[in-house]
Amino acid sequence: MTGRVLAVDIGNSSVTVGLFGEDGLETFRLDTHPLRDRAFYESALRAFTGGRRPDGSVLSSVVPSHDRVFFEVLSALSGDAPVVVSPFIDTGLVFDVSEPESIGADRIANAVAACSTMAGPLVIVDLGTATTFTVVSGDRRFLGGAIMPGIEMMCVALNSTTGKLPLVKPAAVPGPLGKDTKSSIISGVVYGTAGAVERVLEETALALGDFATVLTGGNAALIDGLLRREHLHMPELTLDGLRIIFERNRG
Repeated sequence: MTGRVLAVDIGNSSVTVGLFGEDGLETFRLDTHPLRDRAFYESALRAFTGGRRPDGSVLSSVVPSHDRVFFEVLSALSGDAPVVVSPFIDTGLVFDVSEPESIGADRIANAVAACSTMAGPLVIVDLGTATTFTVVSGDRRFLGGAIMPGIEMMCVALNSTTGKLPLVKPAAVPGPLGKDTKSSIISGVVYGTAGAVERVLEETALALGDFATVLTGGNAALIDGLLRREHLHMPELTLDGLRIIFERNRG
C-alpha cells in the first residue's frame, strides 16, 4: 500500500470515512443529511487525520448532491484529486450488465474487496439503507444482482403509511414473537429481511450454481446469526475495496 490513504464512502444514511496507514484502519462516521458546507467537512476530516496530509484519497458516492464538496475537500487534504469510483476506472472487474454507469460505487467497491480475498463465484449482500445483492463470477465478471428495501426503510414505511404504528429503530431480536407493537415491528422487519435474503440467495443458486456469500453493511449484524446459508460477515468490505481501487489506479 502507498502511504496513508483516506477513503470516503458516501451512503444514503451515513458518510463512512476510513484512514489506512501503518497502524491499520481507523474509521469514523458522519450523517449524510443534511448536506453541510466544505468548511465543516474539511474541519472534521482534518481532525480525524490528526492534521497530517494523507498520501492520497479515494471517493465512493451514491448521493450525487454531495459529490462536489467531498471531491474538493479530499483534493485539499491530500493535495491531489481523489480517485473517484466508477465502472470506467481500473477495478479489475468486467461489467456484464446493460447499464454499468448506473451501478452504485459501493457495490463496485464491495465486489473488488470480496474478489481480492476469495476465489470463485460470489454474492455480496450489503444491508444498508437498501439491501443489495451483487453477483460476481469466478472470472470477476460483475453479473448484476437484486435490490430491496433496507431494514430501516421498512420501519419508516410502516410508520409513514399507517395511522398508529410507531417509528422504531432496528435492533437485535431475541426471537420471532414480539410482545408489544415495537418489538413486533422489529421482529417482522429483521426476520423478514433474513427470510428475503435467504430466498434471493436460493433463487440465485438455482440460476447460477454454487457461490460464496458475504454479508456487509450497517445492518448486517442483525441478520448475521439468522441466516442458515454459510456466509462470511465482513463489516469493512466497502472501505477495503476503496483502498484496493486506489492502489490499482494510483498505487
